[in-house]
Formats: sequence, structure tokens, C-alpha cells
Amino acid sequence: MKKFNKFETAQIKTGSVFDPLPKGAYVLKILRAEECTTKKGDGAYIKVAFDIAEGEYKDFYKKQFDAITDEDKHWPYDGIYNLAAPDDDSPQWMIDGFGTFIAALEDSNSGYHWDWDETKWKNLIIGALFRIEQNEANGNVYDHTKPYWFRPADAVRNKKYGRLPKDKIIKAKPASDSFINVPDGEEDEIPF
Repeated sequence: MKKFNKFETAQIKTGSVFDPLPKGAYVLKILRAEECTTKKGDGAYIKVAFDIAEGEYKDFYKKQFDAITDEDKHWPYDGIYNLAAPDDDSPQWMIDGFGTFIAALEDSNSGYHWDWDETKWKNLIIGALFRIEQNEANGNVYDHTKPYWFRPADAVRNKKYGRLPKDKIIKAKPASDSFINVPDGEEDEIPF
């Protein structure tokens, strides 16, 4: 490779690498909620930023956020849940999921009653059951721990929430045999 002079000016980007939250049941504190439109413009969802409110992993996402030194500092993606915001034409499963979330919010926060204003969710708590969800990007598989079901906070505290959800695992693709074994001393003969 030909040497280039600006190599010394390269800003090394190591990114932020964190262990995912272990699968389990947690009490969450909602930090922000706002209604958003889907990219296609054909629906809506409520973007909910949260953190772990209690226990060993309290402030899990805040600690990650504080450790980010990149110029692209943002709340960790795993600390955000997109709740489908149904309407009268939505499928029943979507309406049921939204209703379950609202019921868990009301049960977790004394005196709170849903009044169609998600911005009032700030500082409310809710119980959540997390699962591992894998995604693939650039040929790599990444594990994320994401909320999947919601329960009243006391159900989580008292361990009376039922079973944890099944993980969403990507099926392994067969490995390609694109490398060849090179006998010792013959590295210069490798064809490209």
C-alpha cells in the first residue's frame, strides 16, 4: 500500500460496545414518550424511551449513554420501545397489545388514568418482560434485549408475571467454505 500523509489525522472510531441487559423481568421508568408516524406514513406508534428503575440493573441505559463519547451521542437503541398506536381499523392483536400496555401503566401508577396524552407517561413506571432479539447487519449477528410483554410493576417485583417470552433467534446460515488450507511455507502461492 502506498503511504498517505493524512493517516496521522485519522480520528479512530471504536464505537461503544456494551454487554446487553440479561433476559428477564424488570421495572422500567419511562423517560419520554412521543407519537410518531411510520416511515411509510400508513400508521403511528409511540416511541417510548425508558431505563431500568430498580434492582441490580438500575440506570442500565443511562450508564451506557454517559459512557458514549462519540459525536453521535444518543439514547441507547435497546432503551427505546416502539409501541404500536392502533386506530379503529387496526387488527385486534395490535389493539390488545396497546390495551395491555395501558392497563399495566394504570396498575403500576396509583392515581394514573389514560387520557390519550402519552406525554404524561414521563416518570411513570411499568413492568416489562424482556427477551433476546437477534438482528443481522453487514454479515454479523447482534443480540439485543428488548421488552416484549408488559405487566404491572408489582407483578414483576413479586415474580408473579408468568413465563418469559421466547427469544427471537436468527437461524444460522450454513458456513461457506471460502477459505483454503495452505500448507506451511506456501503463503506466497495463495491466489486472489
